[in-house]
Amino acid sequence: MADILLLDNIDSFTYNLADQLRSNGHNVVIYRNSVPAQALIERIGTMKNPVLMLSPGPGTPSEAGCMPELLTRMRGKLPIIGICLGHQAIVEAYGGYVGQAGEILHGKASSIEHDGQAMFAGLSNPLPVARYHSLVGSNI
Repeated sequence: MADILLLDNIDSFTYNLADQLRSNGHNVVIYRNSVPAQALIERIGTMKNPVLMLSPGPGTPSEAGCMPELLTRMRGKLPIIGICLGHQAIVEAYGGYVGQAGEILHGKASSIEHDGQAMFAGLSNPLPVARYHSLVGSNI
């Protein structure tokens, strides 16, 4: 199982995520985005099989405390998972743009195509997924 550093972008859903991850056997430590990125990098260095998870939160990635710096410094060094605001930050860190979708898609299903590897192994392709909001990443 992974050791997960869950960056809390000040969203109550963070603790739902932590509970779900722990119930599946993962070790989870939670830090607020007000903690300096360097301190979190040092903490990640002490973890076995570390994964960085970026939580949802209000605003934009640039307003989310240490998250942009942490992501920039850690990208390519460990698995990074972003949910909502965290996913937006990943898009931006890789040179993409987050903007409004052409239509409102809250709670709608869309199909994505994937490579069948890692977390997609054994899943249908294309894969139906739920849309949480009406933002879209582009130019990634």
